[in-house]
Amino acid sequence: MLTKVNVKWKEDAVSHFMTELIDYAGLFPPAALSLTEAIKNYHSYIHGPNSWMLGPFVLPASRLGELEPFREQFNDQYPLRLSVILNNSWKFEADLMDAQHFLETYKNAGCIEAIEVPLPSQVDFACLEELDKQIACYRIFCEITGTNEQLLAKLDLIQKINKISSRSFGIKYRMGGITSNMFPSEKQAAFVIHETKQRGLALKFTAGLHHPIRQYRKEVETFMHGFVNVFTASIMVYCRSVNKATIQEILLDENSTNFSFTTDTLSWRNLIVSSSEINHARNFFAASYGSCSFDEPREELGELAIFHGEGVR
Repeated sequence: MLTKVNVKWKEDAVSHFMTELIDYAGLFPPAALSLTEAIKNYHSYIHGPNSWMLGPFVLPASRLGELEPFREQFNDQYPLRLSVILNNSWKFEADLMDAQHFLETYKNAGCIEAIEVPLPSQVDFACLEELDKQIACYRIFCEITGTNEQLLAKLDLIQKINKISSRSFGIKYRMGGITSNMFPSEKQAAFVIHETKQRGLALKFTAGLHHPIRQYRKEVETFMHGFVNVFTASIMVYCRSVNKATIQEILLDENSTNFSFTTDTLSWRNLIVSSSEINHARNFFAASYGSCSFDEPREELGELAIFHGEGVR
């Protein structure tokens, strides 16, 4: 398991790669925990030595009203940080009222860091303008689906709204699920990563990224994308402007030895980025990913022989 082991850790490449990488989505399949169990886990994680890898708790807006009993478990030093998924009916008034009630109840012991919005198949600029007006206080990530043509249309709309919005809308893209048909091909994923970067949009992922390196999994009867593959590809496209073919190669790579961390670099084959470049890419492009497990990804990453130099044990 990865742990901080010296005062220079904050400058290490793997630290910049992993900092707040995993948004905890324990309520969602395949874990599908109860809210009590998921909150208990999150409370444990934020008090643990690996809390620096943890992002916000992912919660459907419809369940914001259930958080009041857990208020005393959090405080201003260890708050309940949320990424809230709005309903997909495009009527957000009740969701936003519940969000305000959560903030008033938790005060400094809780915050909403992002709003996630599933975009409908038919969405236009007026819809995004209204969304921008209604949700003025939060960072927004729009989940996009559809054919390449539909994806491009949505990316163009979001790029357009960012030109007039006071904050930047980002993209959320689904990398898997509980059945094989929910996993995008490497070609589809590479297309989204490349086109999102081309438009200067931030990108976060969700689902299917339990394992660091791409591998075939019997439980879903397909190949699951690796989060090291996905974020290495995203960082390389941001820092090195690699093309879609190279992104696909990185996503398809099942050989963990092709990926390497030193104290100051991340490399895939002959492509290398520095620690500071990783940090920049993570801050402005490759945001995070939602996972129903916080332990499994970290533990499997720690078992790989891809680390060279001090900082990891």
